[in-house]
Amino acid sequence: MRYLCPNSIRELQEILVKEKGNDYSILAGGTDIMPRYRTGLPLPKIAIDIKHLPGYGSISEENGIIEIGALVTIEDIRKNHIVHKYLPCLSQACKEFAGTQIRNRATIGGNICNASPAGDLLPGLYLYSAKLQLISALGSRKMAIQDFILSPGKTALKPGEILVSIQLKNQFDNSKFYKLGLRQSMAISVINYAMGWTVGEKSISKIGIMAGSVAPTIVSLNNCCKSFLSMENDESIAENIARDIYPIDDIRATAKYRQQVLKNLLLHDLRKLKG
Repeated sequence: MRYLCPNSIRELQEILVKEKGNDYSILAGGTDIMPRYRTGLPLPKIAIDIKHLPGYGSISEENGIIEIGALVTIEDIRKNHIVHKYLPCLSQACKEFAGTQIRNRATIGGNICNASPAGDLLPGLYLYSAKLQLISALGSRKMAIQDFILSPGKTALKPGEILVSIQLKNQFDNSKFYKLGLRQSMAISVINYAMGWTVGEKSISKIGIMAGSVAPTIVSLNNCCKSFLSMENDESIAENIARDIYPIDDIRATAKYRQQVLKNLLLHDLRKLKG
């Protein structure tokens, strides 16, 4: 494997133009390389490490819009007071993310571009309507995260293009993240979800729920939320949860288990919101 480490966007773009058509991978944290190798997947012939690119490792806020550089680590997000204040469920997701060593290496950009339906940051990013800034030698563009992630492991990145920043805005008064794994730490999610809600004069006036590991990509539980806001009974809400998701059997859980446990957990949370 050839290893390249550009120190500027211009140098990166020159490399990407030169290596166009070759077998390369962009590395931010690089935490997925060895797990992929151990499962029998081939390593890329060229590794392009963008960890040291300047300008994409900070978090800022202006007028309620939070911008997170794609190279910000999960641990830095977990500790950041801006994220804790404005994006609480994203902060919670970072606490549930792997262990300390991985959190200090893995990046938000890598978690997005990995495009795993079990990615712990993704439900919160969907809940907060994340907008992604992409750049290449041909220019830049911005797109919603739900348009960027197409299927497991597949994104809308074009050849020579990289993700550089993420913009988010919280539209809810409160939010939470929940993850169920096969053990307490260092586990891939069996299911996870982010929930945001706003309290009106007498009841919940707005709610959003984004769930992971129950479909090829993160899904919005729109039918469930409509059922809840319409004050329907638990049975009806549970039926609508099942309508919103498309789980599969895999080595971590069966589709039936995922569906049932998501119903149980969400009904528990929604009952608490009703008071």
